[in-house]
Amino acid sequence: MNDPQDPQEIVDQLEERLDLPVHPTYPLRDREIVGIWRKRSVQALRELGSRGFFERKDAFGKPLHESLWAVADAPMVASFEDAPGRTILLGELIRNIVHPGRITQGLKGTCAATCVEIYVAERDPAEYARIIAGLVSPAGRVLLRSGGELVRDEDVLEPDEYEFRRSPVSRVFQVACMEYAYPELDYHNAEDGQFEGVKNTGTGLSLGAFDRLLVGITGHRWETLSDGHARFAALFKRFGVDTSRVADLHRDALSIIERVTSAGETVFATLELPKVRSPVRRAAGGADHAAHKIRVLKLDRPNGTVVYDDPMDPQQSWFEGIRTHIVDRYGRCTMPIADFEKLLVELSYPPELWPGPEQARPAPTETQPESR
Repeated sequence: MNDPQDPQEIVDQLEERLDLPVHPTYPLRDREIVGIWRKRSVQALRELGSRGFFERKDAFGKPLHESLWAVADAPMVASFEDAPGRTILLGELIRNIVHPGRITQGLKGTCAATCVEIYVAERDPAEYARIIAGLVSPAGRVLLRSGGELVRDEDVLEPDEYEFRRSPVSRVFQVACMEYAYPELDYHNAEDGQFEGVKNTGTGLSLGAFDRLLVGITGHRWETLSDGHARFAALFKRFGVDTSRVADLHRDALSIIERVTSAGETVFATLELPKVRSPVRRAAGGADHAAHKIRVLKLDRPNGTVVYDDPMDPQQSWFEGIRTHIVDRYGRCTMPIADFEKLLVELSYPPELWPGPEQARPAPTETQPESR
């Protein structure tokens, strides 16, 4: 495997790999024609070089470009090498790193795993590339920052209609994450369900399963509040217990979001949706209502909205009865703060950025220029 160190050499030689034949029948995301797909992949590759991404380090101190070369040249499980093939896998990986917002769950119930994928691709791109390179290798096993192991679950990446706009890179990542989150169950991508023997127990991740996945991939602790915690706090308060120093989801959620996102970090939130529009109803396990994981990006108080990233990458509003606005095709959306508070049932955040209600202060606001 030729592994040059000069950024321009890396770009030039990886560009040659992206110029290799593309599988003739494998459907490209968004139905792109090969020429357009190749052009955008090369543009993303050049952006990696210009932004200095090639030398970003993974959990073991290896630069990102080594993992790209692994996808381009190293041994790969034979079925992946056949379809979708190295060219598509390499191009999709590069584009996911440059534009993490394009990562989507398709019409599968993998919203939680997708949120984690977007997060690691955005915040830790060398680690993301290392994980993908390991999952597509013949062994299909990757040691994580936490010391756990992510294991490839399926050896075939045949698309189906419910993959929708999900890339094969995201499919292999998300399916492995669903397995990791529930080690006692077996996730089947085709049925989009967690199986206990022959019994389909449903899709999605519980609070505990999401915590396990998030800590496993990122390697550090996250704090999680739920409406269950809030109910216990309310019960204790009835018996005269002082709960003012105990975090409460309903009382403290906006403060947490404001402080954490002002520090440049992400908050993960679970919304309990009372009604879901078709066709995305399938991703809710066939139910009219569903729990859905999103990444909260900002609390926009002047406009009274929460800015968030919906891993569904919706083309139209799909929360019935809620006033959502789709900002862009990569799933950036807004909803009124009041609607968000009504739907919120779980919140995960870095505990060091919100030490507790007794130490909470209003988040710093940007200084506005004086009007002239």
